[in-house]
Amino acid sequence: MPTIIAVDASLSMLRPVPGRNEHTYLSLATKGIQHLLDNFTAAGKLEHLALISYTTTAELKVDFTRDYDQIRQAVKKIETVDKACLLTMLKTSVSIMSTWGAQNLLQLVVFTDCGLGFGTTSISGFLETYAGKEADPEYAWLRTVANYNLNFICLGLHSDQYFTRALVMYQQLLDAALLKGQLFMTPVKNPETNEATSTPSHKSELGRTAVFELIERLCETSYKSTEVTLKCGSYFRMEAPVLLWPPTTPYEQPAVLGVEAEVRQIDQRIDVCGFLALSDIGSPATLSRHWVLPKVEREKTSRRSAGMAVVAKPAKLTLDTSNPNYELERLEQDIREFYAKDPKDTEESGDDADVTIVLKHSSGPQTEQQKECLCVLLHGALKMENMAALVRVGEKWYGFMYAFTDAKKKSNLMLNILPPGSNVIPWLGDLELLGFTEDLAPGETASFPVRADRRSYSQSSVVWIRQASLQSDVQKVLRHAKKMPDKTQHFYKELNRIRRAALALGFVELLEALAMLLEKECAHLTLNGASNECTVQLQHAATELRKTSNRDIKSTIVPHQKGGVPDASSSAAVASTAGYMY
Repeated sequence: MPTIIAVDASLSMLRPVPGRNEHTYLSLATKGIQHLLDNFTAAGKLEHLALISYTTTAELKVDFTRDYDQIRQAVKKIETVDKACLLTMLKTSVSIMSTWGAQNLLQLVVFTDCGLGFGTTSISGFLETYAGKEADPEYAWLRTVANYNLNFICLGLHSDQYFTRALVMYQQLLDAALLKGQLFMTPVKNPETNEATSTPSHKSELGRTAVFELIERLCETSYKSTEVTLKCGSYFRMEAPVLLWPPTTPYEQPAVLGVEAEVRQIDQRIDVCGFLALSDIGSPATLSRHWVLPKVEREKTSRRSAGMAVVAKPAKLTLDTSNPNYELERLEQDIREFYAKDPKDTEESGDDADVTIVLKHSSGPQTEQQKECLCVLLHGALKMENMAALVRVGEKWYGFMYAFTDAKKKSNLMLNILPPGSNVIPWLGDLELLGFTEDLAPGETASFPVRADRRSYSQSSVVWIRQASLQSDVQKVLRHAKKMPDKTQHFYKELNRIRRAALALGFVELLEALAMLLEKECAHLTLNGASNECTVQLQHAATELRKTSNRDIKSTIVPHQKGGVPDASSSAAVASTAGYMY
């Protein structure tokens, strides 16, 4: 997920930290950024980072990159200019983040001493102006910032009254603009009283160690991978803990058809249900995409021991004969030992008729590279077969995993999470009804796409962008009405087409207007001596258009049949005339 690191470059950042004359607020911010980059590097350089410095203007120092050395060098060259303006930085971040779209989880990390600014550009001045004008187009950029995750690394002492007042203003800004954010600050030294002490708490409150602790809290809160268990099949070894990056976020499922809205999280276990060709899956709408990474236990070893380490052969497992999987484990161990033998590491003993292979190296613990990895197995199989694995991430909630190759020809195992439900890919049908090819009945074919009941692209579309288009469709219905009974079927076909289009657009007023037109046309044709059958059908169509039961888009208005009871509001001549069946 992309992250912007913003550094406050105002003159106040040059102040020395009370009690620590060897540090300024800017130097502490620089050390904090270096420690943040160290954490990202240890995690595998998964983040795309950009660096900006802000005062009254915001300047992009380094554009989005995964080369963290560029940011390390650029941080050291930041120079202070004048006063700080947080709002200018937020506006600039909107334009920088625009290339990533709204589906990505966007992060903004701000290192500041919580300066409020001066004049109309200050935070207090903005809050006074913003009150009551939330819907103005001038503040539309704030609705974009509301999608970001803001993290403020607040550098200051709680004994400083200006700093404590600024913290309150920063929180008021987040609440007033409905922004998702968090203020990271050093813990308060005197929690019993709200009054600030007259003397600073010196080295115990703000220093390099305290800033590093803030960075650790930030990484734990916003940059912690989602750990789940991936299981493929019933074989007990095809199960392993994996990490999802970027971390998954709760999905707010809206209320539909009386079902209350709820917030859903994926399960802690992801099961592989089956495999499909990538061409069959296509490109369905997804909620999010995540890298699937194997969980690796990083062991800290000293340089001396690391230099003296030798590659050891895997230790031979001690098998338990009472284990129900004993035969499978023994076969697996034999296969592993067969492929692990190196001719250079063996020697022959005995006669030609009886040759014994003796390993030169003693057994030792396995390294991470030597251990079996389900992610590597699954990624290689999906890439070679050009297929995807359908996985269950929750109750009636699915996704699919596949091998994704980026622009640098680097392949990774990717997880796409679909919206909740089992019928979210129309051309595959209900995902819970998928099975194996061997289970097909005689005469059935396993082909996609699944045939739909009604194909939307085969229906004649109705476009009412201009007034003339709507007028033309209504006039066509009236022309068929004048030619009834010869054009009765055509009349009802066009009438239902207009009715369905109006219901799909929410244009319910058109139905009442069309009913009034049919009644006027009925009266006009009656005066001109039209057939009674024509007037009966027109009165029947007007009545059906007004019925609430016909507000369902799937319902259809049919012609008035023989023996039907006409509407009570019809004229006497119409009421005495029987209908006909067409």
